[in-house]
Amino acid sequence: MTMSDLLDGGFTILKQAPATIIGLTALFVLPIQVLGAYLNRGVEGFDWGEAISESNSSFEFGPSTGSGTSGLVVQIGSMFALVVVASAIARLVSAWYVGHDLTFGELLRGTGPIAWALLASCVLVHLLEGISILGFGVLPLAVMTWFLVTAPVIGAERVGPIQAMRRSVRLVNRRFWNVLGAALLGFLVESLFSFAIGAAPELISLFIGTEGIDWILPAVFNVITALITMPYVAAVTVLIYLDLRIRTEGLDLELRAGEAFPAT
Repeated sequence: MTMSDLLDGGFTILKQAPATIIGLTALFVLPIQVLGAYLNRGVEGFDWGEAISESNSSFEFGPSTGSGTSGLVVQIGSMFALVVVASAIARLVSAWYVGHDLTFGELLRGTGPIAWALLASCVLVHLLEGISILGFGVLPLAVMTWFLVTAPVIGAERVGPIQAMRRSVRLVNRRFWNVLGAALLGFLVESLFSFAIGAAPELISLFIGTEGIDWILPAVFNVITALITMPYVAAVTVLIYLDLRIRTEGLDLELRAGEAFPAT
């Protein structure tokens, strides 16, 4: 896949099963964003810049720019929600590759057994990213890139957190710069969507004010943004994972061989 194929493919996956993917994302996004906005209630007016900073980004490698308890809740919750959605989409797309489909219930039930691995890998990866910031330079970018496909590995291959992180490094090392470029482009697309969606609440704030709904409006904005950008980013990450397996391990040939020789 080319860079444009990867970016377009993220939208293609969403269009293929929008109810299933967005429904699963909403299950995690809604409570996180509503709780974060509620904790931020009482703030005068609507701060578009603050709302943008609290929206989720899978390719975010710096510290959160959110402030207080609200920003912390949204940031930490979104980190875990993203790895869950990425692992679920990895399972869904893997099923499509072999001619099957998974319902919302099947995706949700399949998440339970690997939730501990997703949580552990999320903590370990972001801990390493935090430590790498002390090294300055390009080290945080390198750490982010090496562990980019950890969640898809857990979802598709059902392995533990350490094994998934090692597998991610092995896959990415063979095409490091290509993966880094795709990650940065995905971050750019996500940022553009966040700004585009943010235009509506900004206009509401400017023309009619936000008195009485100072915490509801940011919640609505953040939910809409996350429901679009989070599954898109997760889908692009899954496509990067599958593309790496096809280029370096011949996954497509293995699947074709399985179709031609089902007995083996």
